[in-house]
Amino acid sequence: MPGPLKALGVIGLGVFACVYTWAVSTMAVWLELPAGAGLLDQLRPVASRITLLAGVALVSAPGLNWWYTLTYLPYFCAITLFATTLRTGLIISGCLTVLTNLVVFALAPTTDTRWAAFGFSLSTVIVVVSRIGAELNARREAEKRKLVVAAEREEIGRNVHDILGHSLTVLTLKAEVAHRLVRRDPGAAERELAEIVEMSRSALADVRATVSRLRAPDLAGQVEASRTAFAAADVVAEFSGRPSDIPLPQRELLAWALREGTTNILRHAGAARVRVDLSPGRVRVQDDGAGVVGRRLGNGLSGLRERVEAVGGALILTSPAPDGTDARPGTVLEVTL
Repeated sequence: MPGPLKALGVIGLGVFACVYTWAVSTMAVWLELPAGAGLLDQLRPVASRITLLAGVALVSAPGLNWWYTLTYLPYFCAITLFATTLRTGLIISGCLTVLTNLVVFALAPTTDTRWAAFGFSLSTVIVVVSRIGAELNARREAEKRKLVVAAEREEIGRNVHDILGHSLTVLTLKAEVAHRLVRRDPGAAERELAEIVEMSRSALADVRATVSRLRAPDLAGQVEASRTAFAAADVVAEFSGRPSDIPLPQRELLAWALREGTTNILRHAGAARVRVDLSPGRVRVQDDGAGVVGRRLGNGLSGLRERVEAVGGALILTSPAPDGTDARPGTVLEVTL
């Protein structure tokens, strides 16, 4: 083969490598394809790149001996596979590989050329396996993202339930108190209404904060909120333990537990007395109300149990309480972390 043709072949290989590197580093990859993209929509972004690569391959072919342009086969398959969906890429690459082998085995002058075609076809198989692996990985990542979104939605739902359930229960109780006092003691009724307005604003702020990003309740604030709510419902409440003694990482979850316990007592228990015990890694809420025997756990308690168990803790609901009576069996809600 004359020297100029050999030089053309070598230069052509170098140019092909440069053009291929540019093509794959700047093309719109398959991960960015719009949903439902047709064949033309998939190929349009890379059509000019494939055409340019094909032109370089044809120009360099005389200097490489025509049969050795088979070297380029895996590269054309790769750019097609990673520029289109898996199904489209497999069909095009499969057709290209089969057609190439048919031509070579029909027209190739030597056995070596046929074996070369077979070897480059195996290289294409490696590219296909790589593409399938990338597809499976992308699907796993997409599934993970879906699970994360579902978990976030569930958590937001639980938090909105906790915040609104507690706040609306207390607001209802205070509204009833204000209604009873409006004629007998207008001044006291006015104070109750002022507290209702303030609590409504606080609840609205809580909901907004939760929607923007789950707002953790403050344990000290929740203790005071529970104390106020019990007082408004004429429930005698006794608190032991200081929120400041609880380790910071535990305060959020124990605050949720206290909030849920308070809400359930005010809504369902009809209790006259409540005792709340706080200690590091533990909150215990006991009432002398109607108990929960035969009642299904609500969303709030179910969600709280999931949160507690997610960090290795335990939620124990006991009814009747150890010192309960037939008339007032009572309930004990205990969360340990």
